[in-house]
Amino acid sequence: MENLKRIALITSASNFERQKNIATSMHKTLKSMGGYVLYVISNFGIFLDDEQISYGDTTIYDIIDYTMFDGCVIGGNIGSHTLLASIAEKLRKKNIPFITVNIQTEGAPFLALDSYPTVCRLMEHLIEKHGCKKINLILTSIKEVISMETLTAYKDTIKKYGLPCEDDRIIYCPISVKGGRSLYQTFCDNHISDADAVLCVHDAVAIGLYLELEKQGIKVPQDLLICTLNRSANSVIFRPDFTGSDRRDGLLAEKACHLLIEMIKGNKIPFENYSSGKIYYGESCGCDCEYLPESGKWHQQLVLQSVESGRQINYIMRFNDALETVTSLEELGDNIRHMLHGIQCPEFFCCINKQDLKYIINDPGYEPLPEGKTFDDTLVAITGNADRIGTLQNFAYPTEKIVPVEEQDGDIFILYPLRHKNKLYGYMAFLNVYLPVEAYNYRICQESICSSIENLRRQMILRSSIRELDKLHMCDQMTGLHNRFAINRFSARFVDEKAYSIAMIDMDGLKKVNDNFGHLSGNHAICITANVIQECTDEEDLVVRYGGDEFQVLSHHMEPEYWEKLHTKMNKILTQTKKQQHLPYDLGVSLGFAISTSEQPLTYAEACELADHAMYENKSLRKKGRTEEP
Repeated sequence: MENLKRIALITSASNFERQKNIATSMHKTLKSMGGYVLYVISNFGIFLDDEQISYGDTTIYDIIDYTMFDGCVIGGNIGSHTLLASIAEKLRKKNIPFITVNIQTEGAPFLALDSYPTVCRLMEHLIEKHGCKKINLILTSIKEVISMETLTAYKDTIKKYGLPCEDDRIIYCPISVKGGRSLYQTFCDNHISDADAVLCVHDAVAIGLYLELEKQGIKVPQDLLICTLNRSANSVIFRPDFTGSDRRDGLLAEKACHLLIEMIKGNKIPFENYSSGKIYYGESCGCDCEYLPESGKWHQQLVLQSVESGRQINYIMRFNDALETVTSLEELGDNIRHMLHGIQCPEFFCCINKQDLKYIINDPGYEPLPEGKTFDDTLVAITGNADRIGTLQNFAYPTEKIVPVEEQDGDIFILYPLRHKNKLYGYMAFLNVYLPVEAYNYRICQESICSSIENLRRQMILRSSIRELDKLHMCDQMTGLHNRFAINRFSARFVDEKAYSIAMIDMDGLKKVNDNFGHLSGNHAICITANVIQECTDEEDLVVRYGGDEFQVLSHHMEPEYWEKLHTKMNKILTQTKKQQHLPYDLGVSLGFAISTSEQPLTYAEACELADHAMYENKSLRKKGRTEEP
């Protein structure tokens, strides 16, 4: 481990294919350089149906606070400049060298496509070949490198051809299919629905726009041309003939690795490094698709993926009901392990923050984490499997390890959050496989696991509440002893064995205490007596406040001598207590008992009646000043 370099790739995976390209390229490059382990930390903010899952859960990046890396690449499509800045600040504070890919942060080296010439060429193609004079531009964020360069190239090309540059035609849109759908109404509201073409920075926006145009009866490309600077399986799935530019993320990632290693060595590198992109024209742009052979392969691959995807969903759903009804952490771990094995995830870990785990299993010592803190200093792999360690369950390990296995040269770990609503429990870690679960199926898998964790947590809370209510139901609130309801619950463990004994205990002179010193003093005397009885009896005995100043004890002690000695001991302690507390009244108890044997078994009612009768005989003798014991 000492000779290994730990490299992190941080990405928000709003475009899953691009994350995969960057990660696999980095892994290949690092392996060729020797002695490196790659960690991919992603919030998995993928697109699902019409909604983007809002960049996933950003708190997964808090793992950086607890872990030391030798270097870090922030890559892919992180749409939030604020998020990027916070990650960069964490890395700076820990003196971890980092480089960004396709995104830019102040004072940090970054790699990006030189999209300016690509956008200019695309604009020229629209204007010269198709005669477009009114082109709408859809940007995602002005702070993204691609958006900034696209805007500059758009304005420069419009100016070059002497076309009017109308600010209304430059629109900002959320990165989602839903955002793209909303563009149609935006065009109508701003009176710019007369466009000849629309240029979108992000493919998800182009997909949404296309779907809405199709709904409105507007044909693409016959009535309107649509272009996008993103090309990925997203656009292939929805509309395979979208125009796109090959962003060559793999090449950028490879360069990022080499530059990062130089930074780790302490060498200076340029702050701006560019790799030019290549443009493809597609049918949605009114041209023959130049990447048709490649597109054909994509279609073949997508068919195979759809078949595998359906199989995985079926298998996940087989375990969904079981996961929803688990009643213990062990059962939860078993179901997760079997589900992931069934969808060909051979090496994985389901890791949960120890503090949250305590909460799930209802540990009375649970203390919530301070506000703003996501992880404790310990994680627990509630289930996991790896060839080098086999199967593990409920295995605790320090947070700085990230996963419960020693790193080896060439390892790649993929980390995704385990999140339910606004609660982050931990993460799934996949070892040396690039997420064998289909990209969109993982979300289903994750939701199933997280809702199961949440259901288990609620069950534990409910059980705890029931136990507390049950305890209150059977507890005498003044003395803390069991009340008569407890007899119905617990007496069977004595009576069913036939051999047991019952003692009835009654306080001496409580009425005088109440009459002469008040009921508060009487209550105090009852509590003192209850404490003494509890102190003198065994832990296995059932001690009950039977009513008023009367107590009952069920025990497995069968010897009359036991009850005689117990009676003497209790009165001795009560006398000592009177002296110690300077009480103005005497304390004492009368006791009677009954013994049930296997030869002469007694029902509970019979034994109780005999013990009660013996107690009143003893009380009568004590009133007459006798010292006879029962």
